[in-house]
Amino acid sequence: MNATSPLDPSDRIRPVLAATRAVGHDLLVNVGGAAGSVCRLSGGGRELWWYFADGMTIAEAAAELAAHMEASTAEVAPTVEQFAAALVAAHLAEPER
Repeated sequence: MNATSPLDPSDRIRPVLAATRAVGHDLLVNVGGAAGSVCRLSGGGRELWWYFADGMTIAEAAAELAAHMEASTAEVAPTVEQFAAALVAAHLAEPER
């Protein structure tokens, strides 16, 4: 993986305690209460949030999302790895090490 993300596909990330609300096909995630910002997870992001919350590794989440999308894991994995890194960088998830 690139230098911007120290995460490995075998790592697990755990979403932090957050308020969530499904709005259509999107998931709104709020950390920090009324003063906190709201992040909108759309597309596969909504599913990935729950996969990570269920304790899947990044690789397992990529495989599950690929099956859901009827795509190959190799196609999906780089995007899932970047998404996981973005969740950690935004303080919406923490690596479990």
